[in-house]
Amino acid sequence: MDKRGLDPLGMQNAGVALYQSLLPGISNVTLRMRYYGYYCWVSDAYARSGASDEFAAWRSWVRRAEAIYALVSSSATGQVGVGGVEWADRRLALKEDVIDFAEAASNEAGVVRYLRQSLGVFGGAYYSQMVDMGLFRRGEHGIQRATNGVGLETASAFRTSIGPAVEALLLTSISSARVARADLSRLAAIVPSAIPDVQYERSCYERLLFVPAETNDRDASRAASLRLILITAQALGCRPNGDMVRWHLFAAAPLAAADLERQRIRWEAYQCQDLMQIAAASLLDWSTELMGEFDSGRTPAEIGAEVQARLLVSAAEAGCKADVSWASLRADLDPDEFDYRGAAARLISRRGTAEGKAWDAIRLMAALDGRVASRPELSQVATREFKPQGPARSVTTELAWLGQHADRSIHEVIASFVVERVVRRHSWVAMQKLRRQRDYTFLFDSRDGRLVRRSGYPPVPTNPRLGPAIQFLEDIGLIGRAGVTERALSLIGATK
Repeated sequence: MDKRGLDPLGMQNAGVALYQSLLPGISNVTLRMRYYGYYCWVSDAYARSGASDEFAAWRSWVRRAEAIYALVSSSATGQVGVGGVEWADRRLALKEDVIDFAEAASNEAGVVRYLRQSLGVFGGAYYSQMVDMGLFRRGEHGIQRATNGVGLETASAFRTSIGPAVEALLLTSISSARVARADLSRLAAIVPSAIPDVQYERSCYERLLFVPAETNDRDASRAASLRLILITAQALGCRPNGDMVRWHLFAAAPLAAADLERQRIRWEAYQCQDLMQIAAASLLDWSTELMGEFDSGRTPAEIGAEVQARLLVSAAEAGCKADVSWASLRADLDPDEFDYRGAAARLISRRGTAEGKAWDAIRLMAALDGRVASRPELSQVATREFKPQGPARSVTTELAWLGQHADRSIHEVIASFVVERVVRRHSWVAMQKLRRQRDYTFLFDSRDGRLVRRSGYPPVPTNPRLGPAIQFLEDIGLIGRAGVTERALSLIGATK
């Protein structure tokens, strides 16, 4: 079976671990804030309905609640990030006066289901994050339930917003797994974008994100990251996307608030890590191109020799010198003025060859080396966040290796890096996946000591949960098209 071999150098894990701690309680698949309130209400409504303690009954309740949510959101239009909405779009196109969704919400094989996941979006995406926020816990018989404190408070906030008439109709629809088409518009108050402007529910979500009932390090980290997003939106004067936030925090001047500056440096360290793994992946892609030039492949020694030769030839065209030391290259680059964003954009672009991008990767690594070395506070954070653990690799391990070879010429250093830190590293990582997961993710095969190319690997950045976090802030009225709203200013200690 053909496998892409995600994270072929095992370097992305360090960045993923860091961004998980930067935005706990939010993930790349928790797409709308109101789902947190809806699921708390779903749990509370199940308990109030004289619930069965059988897990199958709870699962059916959740799936029906998700299916009706998808139908109402599809009918309302413009609701992004709703699980099962594609099924709902198709179902509404049938023009049924009464929609019976019992079969679609079942777990039966061979039927058209709104989603295949056994416990829907709740189990596949939201539950673990709501546990992190203190909204849910596992109860008896394995049934997940809203917590007695903040969980039931959030359920009450959702209930208050939609009102008793809508709640009664929603409960009837879930219980019967049927809804009249004419009633979908009456249920529109439940959709993700319908959080009332001035009501308890919106304030409840704001407290959940920014002022947790029981503040701990993870809650404080999430709140600090969300404030940094708001500060970015204010500085840019627009609704930013995740890419805009990560680059703004990477280049921003030190912040006056000590807690926010500490968090900003953690985001900067994350970006340094991601840039390093992009550069290393680019060199991996080049090494597979070199293997692919011959049907019989190349030996590791031949790859190293070819890298040296081609760097010497291409150096002048790239405006570089390959025969000077790595320390000299690092000293010649201004780590504050280097175009990190441009270099990263070229490396992840589908245009050009991996060989043509080699000097971008090399210069990016050297600039990162200089940046971390010249910034003690950044170096300390990177060292703390990316502690060497066994065979794990990160920006700190790779910069340490480059530092050990700083007196050697660039073409020699990079040739050794490609063979030892890239080619052999990928072979080890792929072997672990084969042993543990039975996945064959090798980008090359070894035949009689020669490495034969199977496929390349264009580098990709990791996705640090910023998109959903920005959407959450927009959902609760803190970010708009022009940046932050009036309500957000007090959270960042700013004025218009």
